[in-house]
Amino acid sequence: MKKFQFKFQALEKVRKAREDEFMRALSAAQRKLVAAQEHKRELVVARERGLVRREELGRTPTSSVDVALENTFIQGQTQRILGADVAIQRAKRAVEKALRNFLQARRATRAIELLREKQFSEFKQARSKYEQKQMDDMVTMRHRLSESAKESA
Repeated sequence: MKKFQFKFQALEKVRKAREDEFMRALSAAQRKLVAAQEHKRELVVARERGLVRREELGRTPTSSVDVALENTFIQGQTQRILGADVAIQRAKRAVEKALRNFLQARRATRAIELLREKQFSEFKQARSKYEQKQMDDMVTMRHRLSESAKESA
């Protein structure tokens, strides 16, 4: 009997490649999200340091220019933090979209894998049936040979 050959093997390879591509896209989107979150943390830490510096300016006599400069820095950091929040939201949407695409590709690949499993199961049953038929034929031939040997003796 011939070897198992999956008839949708080419389609399975294409779907697997597509799934891998979407997995890479999902990974890239997740890296961008983590980078955006890390960037926001850095901005928050810098703003907190600016707030501490501004409080320290009040303890010693300083010019109003230094205080205004520190206030401008804090306001700028606050604006950058808001921009980072927007970037995080965009990155989250990109991750969700990439995840949807990946899951859709995974379902398509899984459908082909189920077809492969079903076809392989049917192949194994057919092979088992064929082997059983071969064994039955051998037993029948052996029985006929022994009967013909008894008749001739």
